[in-house]
Amino acid sequence: MSEKIKNILIIIVVFLLILALAIYGYMTSDFSNIDKANNGMNNKLKAQIAKKRYYNTDVKIKDNSLVSLGDFEINIGSGQKLITNISAKYDEPDGWGLSSSIEDELKSKGALMRHSVIEAIMNQKEKDVRSYRVKSAIIDKMNTNLSSTKIENIYFNRLIIAD
Repeated sequence: MSEKIKNILIIIVVFLLILALAIYGYMTSDFSNIDKANNGMNNKLKAQIAKKRYYNTDVKIKDNSLVSLGDFEINIGSGQKLITNISAKYDEPDGWGLSSSIEDELKSKGALMRHSVIEAIMNQKEKDVRSYRVKSAIIDKMNTNLSSTKIENIYFNRLIIAD
């Protein structure tokens, strides 16, 4: 009988010790930071950040003469939708101070370049979108809007055709 009582007492002591540690951990932890992270931003700001993270239309200059044109969702023929992300390689002529003027032109004409992409792809069929003719049509349309540089190539970073 005394062996059974010892085992029960040990279990009770271990349980009380675990309970005391849990209460101590709860009392000394700083849960107020979690609440600030969730309530620090209003819902409109959260929605704007989420939209920028998952669908980006900003034109950004990248390294190695690349400009990111962002994400596109374009209706193509047969009721399908093209979801893509496009980057373009531009010609960077040799010369002092030319790269900043080229980057300024690319940023200022970003909306025109995005419109050129949409105009070249819109109403194309799926097989045409996957061909090199569309790439050259996009390059030609973008180059008509640029004066200090020319687009040499475009890259589809993502290409999804959805029904």
